[in-house]
Amino acid sequence: MGTASSPGDGAVARQAAGHGSARRGQAARGVRALLQEHPGWVLLRSRNAAAAVVLLDRNLGASRRRLPVEQLATRIDDDLPELRRAGFELPYSGYFYVSEWIDEGVLVRRRAAQTAGEPDTETLELSDGALLAIRFVSRLSKPHPAVTPSRLGTVLDGLHTLAADADPDPEARLAALLEQRAALDTRIERARRGDDDPLPPDAAAERAREILALAGDIPADLARVRTELERTDRELRRRLLESDGSRDTFLDDIYRGVDHLAESEAGRGLVAFRELLRQAEHAAQDDVGRVLDTVHLAPAEASALRRLLPTLQDAADELTDTMAVLRRALQRMVRSGELPAERALRRLLGEAQDAALAAAPDLAPGAELRLTLPLGAVTPRSVGGFQPHNPGGEDVEAPHAAPALPPRAVSLTALRALARDSEIDVDELRGHVNERVAAVGRATIASVLAAHPATQGAASVVGLLTLAEQHGVATGNDEDVNWRSSRGVARRAVLPQNQFEEHVP
Repeated sequence: MGTASSPGDGAVARQAAGHGSARRGQAARGVRALLQEHPGWVLLRSRNAAAAVVLLDRNLGASRRRLPVEQLATRIDDDLPELRRAGFELPYSGYFYVSEWIDEGVLVRRRAAQTAGEPDTETLELSDGALLAIRFVSRLSKPHPAVTPSRLGTVLDGLHTLAADADPDPEARLAALLEQRAALDTRIERARRGDDDPLPPDAAAERAREILALAGDIPADLARVRTELERTDRELRRRLLESDGSRDTFLDDIYRGVDHLAESEAGRGLVAFRELLRQAEHAAQDDVGRVLDTVHLAPAEASALRRLLPTLQDAADELTDTMAVLRRALQRMVRSGELPAERALRRLLGEAQDAALAAAPDLAPGAELRLTLPLGAVTPRSVGGFQPHNPGGEDVEAPHAAPALPPRAVSLTALRALARDSEIDVDELRGHVNERVAAVGRATIASVLAAHPATQGAASVVGLLTLAEQHGVATGNDEDVNWRSSRGVARRAVLPQNQFEEHVP
């Protein structure tokens, strides 16, 4: 016998279907946003994805983690010829691809720590999205076996431990502990009788690979922690600027030294991660040594296991230092007395934006506005003439300023070496050209490089080409030019031939 349905049942069903459709649409829009914005997905969708993954993994993967901008671009330049010979279309220089990866969020800029008297250095490292993408490609190229006892055992052991530890019944937890003790007593007794055999070599190697697979996800997790800490720091600064300052509990907390970064979810996770790593460091290092002595692993796997703990320790220390620097900068922002001025500037900028939005419907984007601004007492200068202040370079917790370093004599050779790092040595090139002209009567760029190596790599070739365009005579032909980069890699280019017939002044 069927049941009768009321007219409202259909409406309820349609409403539920509508809600489900809305949720699916929202989920699809979220995936589309990831497709367009997430650095990992952007990297895998790029035209040169295969080459990019190999280049980034080779130069920033494993334990290297970060490089100065110039050094990374040079390494990419050295690797590009090999990929071009393999059939990849990579027409641009290493600097172009590095800049592109920075714009796409694949690479993240960091300011390297420097000692007193040294210039600031900007380094690049893989973003958490890029690490995930490279990890994903690695798993595709070397897939994990579909079914392994070690992976299933890890899941079941974790599930059993979770069920026992989370059970609110003390009797149930006691029973689980007694069960573990009974199993341990049984193994101890078997070991005393000599019946407790070690794991077979294949099973031991499989379990070691499973551990490495689990540990391979940690670098991306730590990179996400850094990103989250920086996002939290920006949010805290925004709250400071938007508050009115009167009876502001949040402002008082910052002034008194309350560490809101450490209290965030990312901060708490980092503190717990580092504490666990500190407690288990020595025992885990001994375990690594025992595994390497008893388990047969491939050289790459053994190397990854050997550097696992030092890499994690360095990353945890660096993240802790980052969190401390952000905390000190936040406290300095409050204690320096500059916060009212920052709030006033933010208010004026908001008013200017509101005025611009109000005028937008009546004014075309290219409309000329004739405004007169009275000059103050400060003489206008070019932006390039200002030296930006780096608040992160100060330490508010230091009781006294560091003593000034005594002046040191600098030799002309040292100054010349510093200049050559940023400028083309035109004097050297001019001397090489004049030597060739004096020896044989005329010279080209190729003959000059054949007699005198390019001491500055491509920069020397560019300098010779500039001299040739200024003082040479174009022959209308091309010539092959060969030189070696700063790392000793052979380079070749085809240039318009210009002939030097007289000494270059």
